[in-house]
Amino acid sequence: MQPTLNAPEQQETTLSCLLIPLMGTRLVLPNVTVAEVSPYQEPMPVDGTPNWMHGTVEWRGTDIPVVAFEELSGGNLSNRSQEARIVVINAPSGDEKMRFFGLIAQGIPSQVKLEEAAIKDNPNHQLMVGHLRGVTVETGHGVIPDLDLIEAQLLKWNW
Repeated sequence: MQPTLNAPEQQETTLSCLLIPLMGTRLVLPNVTVAEVSPYQEPMPVDGTPNWMHGTVEWRGTDIPVVAFEELSGGNLSNRSQEARIVVINAPSGDEKMRFFGLIAQGIPSQVKLEEAAIKDNPNHQLMVGHLRGVTVETGHGVIPDLDLIEAQLLKWNW
């Protein structure tokens, strides 16, 4: 069927996102998944947890677990940037046991508006633990993290 002259134009979906800098890559997250970007504070270690869980920080009166995404993905977080932040994520399941968790960012996230059609799969990206998709956006490459998996991993440790 051919479009008619009177048909309303289809609007592309625009998504407000944050590009979160990590060591060697950046995460691409819709704004609605992020509760807050906070200044970095050293997490309080928790005995017996994996190396990717750096401990907990107090955020708005609640202790939240803090994750180094690079380490969760099998890499290492050798140095923390002077510009580091903790990006507080709304846990996707809404489970009362853990409503939020933090991700260590290596700098200040940048806000971008992305057209849905401008987010392309990156065929050269090797998926690792915690990666949902490797993507190419207007400003370069990035990773869409698997927030459900991160939350599930944290809940295994009784968060």
